[in-house]
Amino acid sequence: MKLMVKRSRLVGIIGFPLFLALCVGYFLVFSQNLESYDGVTSFFQLALNAHDHFIYIDALRSIHDSGFQFGLNNDFGIAAIYTVLGDLMPFLVAPDYVLISFIFNCLVLFWCYLFYASVSDRYGLGVLGKLSFFANTYFLYFAQLINKDMLTVCVLLLAVYSALNKRLLLLVLLLPLMGLIRLQLLVFIPIFVFLMLVRRPFAWMILAYLGTSLLAGILTVIAPVIGEESLGEGFSAFVVNFNQNYYVGYVLFNPIRLVQFVMDAYSSFSFVTDSGDIDVAKILRVPQLLVLLLLIKPLLSMGFNYSYWLRSPAKPLVIAVFAFLLAWLMNPTVNVRYVMLITPVLVLFALYARKNNPRITQ
Repeated sequence: MKLMVKRSRLVGIIGFPLFLALCVGYFLVFSQNLESYDGVTSFFQLALNAHDHFIYIDALRSIHDSGFQFGLNNDFGIAAIYTVLGDLMPFLVAPDYVLISFIFNCLVLFWCYLFYASVSDRYGLGVLGKLSFFANTYFLYFAQLINKDMLTVCVLLLAVYSALNKRLLLLVLLLPLMGLIRLQLLVFIPIFVFLMLVRRPFAWMILAYLGTSLLAGILTVIAPVIGEESLGEGFSAFVVNFNQNYYVGYVLFNPIRLVQFVMDAYSSFSFVTDSGDIDVAKILRVPQLLVLLLLIKPLLSMGFNYSYWLRSPAKPLVIAVFAFLLAWLMNPTVNVRYVMLITPVLVLFALYARKNNPRITQ
């Protein structure tokens, strides 16, 4: 037993610095040369989420010029956080937000590992549980530039950690800060905390689904946050247009949208472009998606055998996934990045379910 504990600790002592070294290498190759990096025509394409980074930079400048302005798209929330971070790093003559964001994201990544490792230990997942953290090479992508994603992953893992350690009040106290990170977290946290506290959550889960879906349908009509040019002419646009008349587009079509998310994620295996170049963002998702494929049987038991897991120690993991889905399905768009946010929790559940030999159906 002592040998297993030592090995488990050794994974973090050796594994995290090595993974951090990969993040640094990625930064030196791509992020450091952001101004000259061509993510469209170079051989290694789309290695950075530069589009969002520059949106947040514009929001930063707006804060400096006009002050904080909160909106439904909430670009100013993350920009406000980085405004503070820029002021806290006086060693920089002029704030270099490429460097600041990398330092900050790596610190958040460290906390992600601490929460992940703690949850893994609570579920008795041993060395394999902690090693699985490093299979998520998409963290290399999240560690670069200003983004909401690394912080969001940290909040999701913090939620599970807090539930296991009976510290749900901490999540409630941090709710205003989480609203700065992402508006969806203002939906995720209350649902997660409430469902963790009720004795029979399934009926409340149905009501939560209906409530969030109807609210999202109404919001797309009275306060749209995504323009028609961003939605395009696909299924997302169809659902939004359906809501214009009936408000129940998300109630009826969210299961189809969920399938879209999964299909979008596994399109990452087509990481070679038509011109023979490499889509870096896609290839970085592949290791984590392969892990989920290998664990597909215990993972599917979350849905097929949900009543069992809601009565088991895995309840925080199940509730976290469910609350995440409700919050993110309120967004009209389908984006594979959203899928990658919840994959660490999915992997932890699948490893625990495999260890406990679940039956897929009862």
